[in-house]
Amino acid sequence: MFKLEHITKQFSDQYVLQDFSFEILQGEKIIVSGRSGIGKTTLFRLLLGFEQPDNGNLFFEDQLLTETNIWDLRRRVAYVSQDLNIGRGNLQAFFNETLSLKANINHKTDSLSRLTELMAYFELPDSLLLKNIEELSGGEKQRVAIINALLLKRDIFLLDEITSALDKSLKIKVLDYFLLNPDFTVLLISHDNYVPENAQTRILKLD
Repeated sequence: MFKLEHITKQFSDQYVLQDFSFEILQGEKIIVSGRSGIGKTTLFRLLLGFEQPDNGNLFFEDQLLTETNIWDLRRRVAYVSQDLNIGRGNLQAFFNETLSLKANINHKTDSLSRLTELMAYFELPDSLLLKNIEELSGGEKQRVAIINALLLKRDIFLLDEITSALDKSLKIKVLDYFLLNPDFTVLLISHDNYVPENAQTRILKLD
């Protein structure tokens, strides 16, 4: 699905990735590990086209990624960051706005019908939909961001520390949801040691 060939990326005089090559197969679950600042988030930004490599090539489904086809990739990918500043205003309106974007409008009705199911799975009451995002706790915001990504009906997920604000039982539910779904291709940045027993994962160590 993804192929990175001899990627080099540096900021100022510091190399973040140097002559880095890696392949990601469809349906794989890859846990990206490494110390802070080693390049984990930069790797995600390269895959999404938000950063350009200084050298090397990046392919998606055998096509060289360029400015003209990067949107074909972004329509397939859901990215959830560790940033809890996810927006402002009414939560129901937040979901509606996401699904009203051009790339998502075709499945808006179908996705909204899944909202109650996803809220229940991630242990959020329906009454939360009437609240403003500013009133939510950090853990609630994190689960809202996860649900928002799932409503997009994508099959590739780039997940950056998405359980940092959750208690142990919720962390397990979130990781089970993504790592046990055979239809998802998942790259997960996580410091959690938990991996579902039946999950087939690969670890990418950037150290």
